[in-house]
Amino acid sequence: MLFLSLYTPAEKTSGPPCAEKMAEMGALIEKFTQDGTLVLTGPLGMSGPGGAKIRLNKGSVTVKHGPFSDSTLMGASGYALLRANSRDDVLAKSREFLAVAGDGECELLQVLEMGAPPEQQR
Repeated sequence: MLFLSLYTPAEKTSGPPCAEKMAEMGALIEKFTQDGTLVLTGPLGMSGPGGAKIRLNKGSVTVKHGPFSDSTLMGASGYALLRANSRDDVLAKSREFLAVAGDGECELLQVLEMGAPPEQQR
């Protein structure tokens, strides 16, 4: 099963974490990569000038360039694509991540894999 995890810290920060926190997170990333849980991770750029919303409506395409004040992902600061054997497994890994990342929230979205058997989608 694949899950997209979006992390939103409880408080906005003005810079990168301290060296100790970066080392702790690096060790967790290494552990999750080696055990096959972590597929991909990274920071999210806020919906600034690099962002865009592209809409098709009745044959007409419009492009709205960022930043966006109405983006539902606005507060998320990072993402991870996680592979887990079960929902309980990904919840346990998310708890472990939050213990290192600190106060905040992980929103988990299951990524449905095209062609995967239904029992792997649960």
